[in-house]
Amino acid sequence: MELILDLIYIYIAVFSVYFFVMGIISFKNKTIFDKDITNNDNQYLKFAVVLYSHNNYNELKRLINQIKTQKYPNNHVTIYTILDNCSDHSVELLENEEFVKIMNINDGITIGKDQAVSILIEDLRERNNFDSYIFIDINRYIDENFLECVNNSMRHYPITTGQTITIGNNLQLSEKIKLCYEKYLNDFIFKSRAKLGLAANINEHILCVNKKFLEKIDSLDLNNVNSQLKYSLLLSKLKCPCLFDYNIKTYIKSFEYEIEKPSLSYRLKLFKNCVMQIFTRNYKFTEHVFSLIVPSGFVAFMVSLFFLIFTAKYYFIFNFSVVFLIFSMLLLGFAISILKSEMLAKDFLYLILYPIYSCKHIFLNFPPNRFIIKLLQKNKKSSDIQKYSVKVLATNGQSEIPCKLDLISENGLAKVVFTFKNKKFTSSRQIRMVEALIELIRKLNDYGFDLKICYCCKYFESIIDGTQNMIQGECKFEFRNKKAGDVLKTVLWNSCSACTPKKMTSIIDNIQNIQWK
Repeated sequence: MELILDLIYIYIAVFSVYFFVMGIISFKNKTIFDKDITNNDNQYLKFAVVLYSHNNYNELKRLINQIKTQKYPNNHVTIYTILDNCSDHSVELLENEEFVKIMNINDGITIGKDQAVSILIEDLRERNNFDSYIFIDINRYIDENFLECVNNSMRHYPITTGQTITIGNNLQLSEKIKLCYEKYLNDFIFKSRAKLGLAANINEHILCVNKKFLEKIDSLDLNNVNSQLKYSLLLSKLKCPCLFDYNIKTYIKSFEYEIEKPSLSYRLKLFKNCVMQIFTRNYKFTEHVFSLIVPSGFVAFMVSLFFLIFTAKYYFIFNFSVVFLIFSMLLLGFAISILKSEMLAKDFLYLILYPIYSCKHIFLNFPPNRFIIKLLQKNKKSSDIQKYSVKVLATNGQSEIPCKLDLISENGLAKVVFTFKNKKFTSSRQIRMVEALIELIRKLNDYGFDLKICYCCKYFESIIDGTQNMIQGECKFEFRNKKAGDVLKTVLWNSCSACTPKKMTSIIDNIQNIQWK
């Protein structure tokens, strides 16, 4: 028992010293990332900016305009846009853009971002007209000096990532807690690690990679947050760690942002697999491996406080003075971290609440609890229930909100559930799916929202196919270069950011308007 206590304290003590050092290094003003670039044309790298879109017409248009208005030579930037089974006329938007290249995937199947990006990288492998890739999410906003900051970073390191800044108000308490914690990570933890030259985890939402380096390692795994962590460790092992450049900033609306963290079980599994490889002179890899088991500040504080009280009464391997000194270093490091993250009083309160939120999340995702929750959910489901979920856009006339529609068929009846974060609107059970959809649309209209889906567009025309739900239809929009006889088939709930609203009528209204002979 005594040996276990000794090991636990050494673990916490090392973290306390590490946290204190990060606090001291945070006062360092200038790093290699902060050096100004020169106006010499030879200093400007040529970028291939990769954008992935699946029916993101408005976001695509906005982001391309922001890239075009950068304080950066236009002849050094080419935008490669992946249109993954888009039905929102994005092709027509881009076909006259001079420095936008299109990879249009239109075989009727959405293949997903990871696979689409891999196909594009393979296609660009033999081209030598650019130096680096920039991967950026379509829902991000950027400043006019974004490419200049990326250029400065890529001249020093082969792979870098940047910070995400959320914008927007009207958040729920849980959202405020999460976003406050993310701000703390960006402004202190990640920034201090960058100033120490320590490795960062790659971030698919904003990632900059040198072309020759990518060809050397032969692949890029952006499938999910766990695979990104594993890939980041591989980069550190190859002595080419990904670094966090706090000057590379992207912005996102708060309701679209989700904090992504590798699961605790996966981090422990990676640590177990890598711990025998840490005996090397590659200290960045060694540190990156141990960062997998770094405790939270709250846990470190509580354990340190326990040992401080313990050593005041009982014999311990370290005396009270040593434990008190290390405890003081932890407190001072935490005070510096609050100062450097520039938190307001209310932000500090949200940060204190994060351990409670985190404990709740860990409890619900603990394997036995997760199994019980899934079992309870499974027992609630009937064998005669079918459910299909789609991502859609809602608008209040000023901004677009990504949401979800659940189309449910239960015992021969249909209903539709609209979900935005923790808010839900549900239609009553209807004989036809179209009637359930109309009821839901009218509910949303009462709250000032419209769905941007095919059924709500005046260019949509239903196809009478003899089925009960009549979900099939055609898009009658006269898009550019449309040939005579071209038919664009779609279904009621397909998302379309270019949707032109129509007046909604029910089946009964349509019957009443028929002129009987």
